[in-house]
Amino acid sequence: MPGPSNGRRKKRAQVKKEKRQISQEREVPHELLRVLSPERTPEPLSPRPEELSKIRAAVEQAPLPKGPCIVDPGNGPRVKDISVFLSSRFAAPPAANDPMCAEFAQEEVLEMLSTVLPEEMAMVLWYNKSRSRGRVCPACLRLYNLGDMLPEHSEELKLWSHDGEIPELEREKELSGLCSSVCFIAASYNYPEAIRSTWGRTAKELDDQTWEFLNTPGGGHDDMGLGMLLRMSRLHDLGLAQLCFPDMDFDSDDSYQDIEVEKFQQDSMETECMST
Repeated sequence: MPGPSNGRRKKRAQVKKEKRQISQEREVPHELLRVLSPERTPEPLSPRPEELSKIRAAVEQAPLPKGPCIVDPGNGPRVKDISVFLSSRFAAPPAANDPMCAEFAQEEVLEMLSTVLPEEMAMVLWYNKSRSRGRVCPACLRLYNLGDMLPEHSEELKLWSHDGEIPELEREKELSGLCSSVCFIAASYNYPEAIRSTWGRTAKELDDQTWEFLNTPGGGHDDMGLGMLLRMSRLHDLGLAQLCFPDMDFDSDDSYQDIEVEKFQQDSMETECMST
């Protein structure tokens, strides 16, 4: 039967239900709260004007990073910067146990070569003559060692020799560092008549007619010093003895015919050599 207690219970339940609905209506979804009140991020600190000027000055004065001194286009390493290469760990050390290589390894020899050859070509020739096996091709700047089988030479060797070796090519690598017949042709471009008779041969092995060809101005094309390097490398001392001692006679029976290089007759070079 309905009574006073039942009425009070219904009334309290009704009040609780109304309060619950009100609290739900006032409650704001969490996603909406994040949109309405985004998180505050700290503002970046800007340097002071005097600090900013110091930073700019330091950036402007900083040296640019140097690129690699050796690159590989896909057919073997090439020296990109010869001056950086010579002071790097990739360069073979001078052959101190070889008397001739040890003589060429002196800095004074490099200075003399720089007076008659472009700087890069002088460094390449100096490196090749002061190392027993290490070579840098003067024409294509390939980095290799004597005895290496170079990638693009495989087909060339098959065509030129039955036993897989080209004596002229191997000898030329020792003399000048020119690593292929193509590179040798590029170096002797100004002297087409002397290409076959000069390849892989020293001064003692060349005839008078070949010397005559080599001592002419040639075609007159700018070969960046390759022609001069080719002529100098025929001599075991690169003609430096004639440069330092122009009054001495080197055409004796037990010597060889020297290359007549007008550039060797520079007065400044003669004075330096005679003073030493």
